[in-house]
Amino acid sequence: MSVARPGPVPSQVSLASTLLLALGAILALTGVLIFAVRGRIADSLDSTASVTPTDPAAVATSLALVASVFVGVGALAIIAGALIRRRIPWARWLGVAIGVLLGVLGVQYLVAGVGSLLALLIPVGALGVAVTVVSALLSTPAAAWFRGEPA
Repeated sequence: MSVARPGPVPSQVSLASTLLLALGAILALTGVLIFAVRGRIADSLDSTASVTPTDPAAVATSLALVASVFVGVGALAIIAGALIRRRIPWARWLGVAIGVLLGVLGVQYLVAGVGSLLALLIPVGALGVAVTVVSALLSTPAAAWFRGEPA
C-alpha cells in the first residue's frame, strides 16, 4: 500500500522515527544480551544470596522472560520507527503507545527510588525520549502530514 506524500517529512516525524529506531535497537540488543548471559547472572545471584536462597533455574527463566519482552518491544519500536516515515497511520499510534509505555515505566522506576544517582540517569533519559516521541508524533505538523495535508 503506497500513499503519495503531500510534502517533505516534518522534522518532528523524522525525530520521532530516529528515536524509535535507536530505542528499538538498544532494547533488542539488551534483550539478546540478557538472554545470552541469563545462566551466569542466575548462578552469581545464587552464590551471593545471603538472606533468601534463590533457585537459579527460576531466576534464569525470569530473565529469559524479561529478555523476550525487551526484544519484543524493541522490534515493535523498530517497526514503528521505520513505518512512520512512510505515513502509515497505525505506526504513528504504535510509536505513541511505545512512548507512553516507556514514560510510565520511567516514572515507576523513579517513584520506586531504587538505585544510586547514576542509576537515575536511565529513567530520566527514558522519560526524555518518551516525552519527545509522544509530543513529536502528536504535534500539529505531524498530524497534518499523516492526514495528507501539507505540513
